[in-house]
Amino acid sequence: MRRAWLGLLALGVLALAQSVAEILDRVEKNLQDPWQAVVQGQVQGPSGPEEFRARVYALPKENLFRIEFLKPGSLEGNFTVVTEKEVWNYLYLTNQLVVSPKEKAQVQGLGFSPQGLGDLKALGERVSLRLAGEERLPEGVAWRLLGTAKEGQGFASLELYVLKADPRPLRFLFRDEAGKALADLRVVEFRRTPLRAQDLKRYPKDAQVVRR
Repeated sequence: MRRAWLGLLALGVLALAQSVAEILDRVEKNLQDPWQAVVQGQVQGPSGPEEFRARVYALPKENLFRIEFLKPGSLEGNFTVVTEKEVWNYLYLTNQLVVSPKEKAQVQGLGFSPQGLGDLKALGERVSLRLAGEERLPEGVAWRLLGTAKEGQGFASLELYVLKADPRPLRFLFRDEAGKALADLRVVEFRRTPLRAQDLKRYPKDAQVVRR
């Protein structure tokens, strides 16, 4: 009898693991066409919580994403471009475009790496996710995923909500090792829209390009 219960438990754990992979696959398939959205909420700044707002533009089939920072003031005018292998961080105050390998990229003044805001499948590769049930949000019923980040991600754990009816991320909650919230962000104003790669990759012609 004990062996049977252990077998059922193992099957249950396997089913949950498969469910996470299936959810990420559904999101990827649902977001194949170009889209844009606004990500807003709060991030933990040097002197306390700060309002955060950014526009996200995505060309998933080309593995190309652009995040334009509007708030807080320390990031206003900056933007991040995520390509298949690199991350470009444009710093408005110094007019520099800092190009880094994808796995090493960070954004100054932000307690987490932003590329996962657009590319959920890539985020899933850097965080060990598990399905923790469902929750009703204003947009509808959402899957609730909990995850532990791999080393060097800029955060320790993640709470992620994915809309069931139209599989796409609705909320990201990043925490540090002590469980303190680094960022609580919601995805709003989502819409599918025509986008061009050259527009997502644009940056000032006089910017200094720095490779790290």
